[in-house]
Amino acid sequence: MDINENVSTAGVYVNITGLFPFQVGPTKSGTTLGVVRLGGHKEIGETGWECASREAYEEATLRLTPIKPPATYWYDASDNLKLIPGGWQEGDIEPILVGKRMDSDQLTTIYLAISQDVPVPAAETKGILLLNQSDIVKIVTNEITLGQYLESGGKAVFNETLPLHFILEPFPHLRLLKTLISIHPEIV
Repeated sequence: MDINENVSTAGVYVNITGLFPFQVGPTKSGTTLGVVRLGGHKEIGETGWECASREAYEEATLRLTPIKPPATYWYDASDNLKLIPGGWQEGDIEPILVGKRMDSDQLTTIYLAISQDVPVPAAETKGILLLNQSDIVKIVTNEITLGQYLESGGKAVFNETLPLHFILEPFPHLRLLKTLISIHPEIV
């Protein structure tokens, strides 16, 4: 199996002086605001890193420099967020996370990067939360509204007005980042 050919989606954790940009917008239910990593579907001929880099630019106008992760972890993208140390090689750029569904050969890769750019919501992005380590823990472990996040000093940039009373719903990649930071605090 050519692992890189099986990458269908890719994303990136971007560190901008200790802050990680995550997209925020209404979930399908329309009752919460999803907090989602930058990334998306791979185009024909792209590597996982090229996809993640392109998506970060399209969604948040960020130009990225990849960072070598301290390790690469695999996880079951179906339902289990347990991290299993593994390996990967895609040229010189390795992901920090590789998700695989047990019922499929398709993979999701997540990379580490830095950027000197100021994130600006672009395309379909409704808003971007700029999360520090404390924000990540707060959103993952507590029910917090967008308004509470902002009132507590949380940073964000919006493309449109979002309901302040909606709960911030952490999607799996935010939960995984919380775990990764606890294992590797140096990534902050």
